[in-house]
Amino acid sequence: AIEGKRADSVIHQLFGMPEAQAIHTTNGRWDIIVELGATDLAAFDTVLGRIRMVEGVSATETNLLLATRKQTSTAAQTDR
Repeated sequence: AIEGKRADSVIHQLFGMPEAQAIHTTNGRWDIIVELGATDLAAFDTVLGRIRMVEGVSATETNLLLATRKQTSTAAQTDR
């Protein structure tokens, strides 16, 4: 969750994190979803800590991706 109108600033800061493999804006409970990649759980914990310290991030929720059942290569990607 992002405080107020800080989405652009938060997304810009996340772009600078090499672990952030994809950043999606969304509707509903959360403002953005960030797909992270890390070499191990310690590295994952470190990047989560860095994200939680980003000014404008008010709450996070972590979910692990267990499997991908379908992936399309034609999905449009937009840099913000």
